[in-house]
Amino acid sequence: HITRYRAKGINLGLGTDTFPHNFIDEMKIAIIAARLMSGDFTVASTAEVFDIATIGGAKALMRDDIGRLAVGAKADVVLVDMDHPYMQPVRDPLRSLIYSASDRAVRDVYVDGIQVVREGEALQIDVGSAVEKLREGQQASISSVRQRDWANRNIDEMSPMVYPLGE
Repeated sequence: HITRYRAKGINLGLGTDTFPHNFIDEMKIAIIAARLMSGDFTVASTAEVFDIATIGGAKALMRDDIGRLAVGAKADVVLVDMDHPYMQPVRDPLRSLIYSASDRAVRDVYVDGIQVVREGEALQIDVGSAVEKLREGQQASISSVRQRDWANRNIDEMSPMVYPLGE
């Protein structure tokens, strides 16, 4: 219960290690989950969860040089296209970003002052090559699932397709 934890002075941070790594969506999920778990739609405000995702995470890591824009802090900045259709109407930009646009409206990203995304395209990685390596790794992993499973199951037994593909 985010609001109760924070009222008691407990610091909370937010992170993700799941695919896809979409931190904006993680904030939205945290808000929805907190409200469902508490049974109160007024808890876990957008501001609370944004603070948890930024300064709360930095505090959890015991870092005062991240999580905020300030002199002496690392310059991690996300620039959002305020004209993007999913940002409309832009009365409250943070709400529009978290609840509607998500990463679709992210235009540029700077990490520690270095631009890593320009006009929505990653600059530091060859996406095509990375996807090919991912596919190769996935096939290698799938082919050896049975050897790693305690019950000797294959991938289809462990994780059946939502809708099986035709033969």
